[in-house]
Amino acid sequence: MALYVASWGMAAGKTALCATIGRWLQRSGRKTGYLKPVVIVNGGVDKDVQFLKQALVLGESVEALSPLRLSNWQSLKTELSGGALGAKVKQSYDNVIQGKDAVLLEGFGDLTEGGHGADAALQIVEALNARVVLVVAYAIDLPWDSIVSSAQRFGQHLLGIVISMVPRNKMESVQAEVASRLNQKGIKILGLVPDERLLFGVSVAEIAEQLQADILCCPDGSTQLVENVMMGALTPDSGEEYFKRKTAKAVVVRGERPDMQLAALSTPTKCLILTGGVAPIPQVLGWAEDKGVTILLAKQDTLSTVAEVEKAFTQARFRHPKKLDRMERLLNERFDLQSIGQGLGLAG
Repeated sequence: MALYVASWGMAAGKTALCATIGRWLQRSGRKTGYLKPVVIVNGGVDKDVQFLKQALVLGESVEALSPLRLSNWQSLKTELSGGALGAKVKQSYDNVIQGKDAVLLEGFGDLTEGGHGADAALQIVEALNARVVLVVAYAIDLPWDSIVSSAQRFGQHLLGIVISMVPRNKMESVQAEVASRLNQKGIKILGLVPDERLLFGVSVAEIAEQLQADILCCPDGSTQLVENVMMGALTPDSGEEYFKRKTAKAVVVRGERPDMQLAALSTPTKCLILTGGVAPIPQVLGWAEDKGVTILLAKQDTLSTVAEVEKAFTQARFRHPKKLDRMERLLNERFDLQSIGQGLGLAG
């Protein structure tokens, strides 16, 4: 049986949901596959597919898991004509489903505007007789009428809606609001997933890539997940007490301020970013190596470096083992997994 995971808007949590539902099915003894049937790319490997292949320990190649690679949305329109898209995806699905109980399909995230993405999703779902979960990222001004309309297009294929990124202090009020809007439409709420800072973190490696920075020490620490950013030497209290205020952090400091660098290293720090292209003194480098803290050397000035790091956070993806572990715990607490199992005919 196929489960198609789509979303209302980009970066709502489709990859996260596919990975966590897939892990749950596997731990329940179900042989589970994954497919991202249509990828709009300009080249290169789809990193979400690569991550799911690793997370679910799948034997198929990345190419087999993302079979239809299109260069633009106009190409998708062409594939839609005459039901060709559904037929092609069905062929790929038939290959992946062999020997498995269920296959998770990561769908489109552009259902907000209808159009090609919505039409393609419906064609794929009907071709596979798939069940559908729609992920909606919470916002104060969500267009509920449009969301309901998009969900209802899937008809009996729809299992329900998941609301992601809900502020923890609003869980009860959002639950009541969503229930009042969806229950009367006959749409099931499968769960509300709370907003978690860790899920918006970025790895040290991603920060280094964004900055085009040199890694001066502890390259093994590049997989560490950064949740906070602090800037030193631009505030009057940028010493040890200041840096203690946050954990799981990257600290951005001017290269010529070893005092601030040492103060940061004396507190829980994932990464030290030195700006202006000025390398650290031996004492700083040695202490960072002792503590296993990665040092990045950025050519930009401090303010420009902070801006680039913040940009990396806005582009944060789900692809990290710690995020997967946290998301699994959240779904076990907040998600109606039994309805997924029943919808896929795998209950019991």
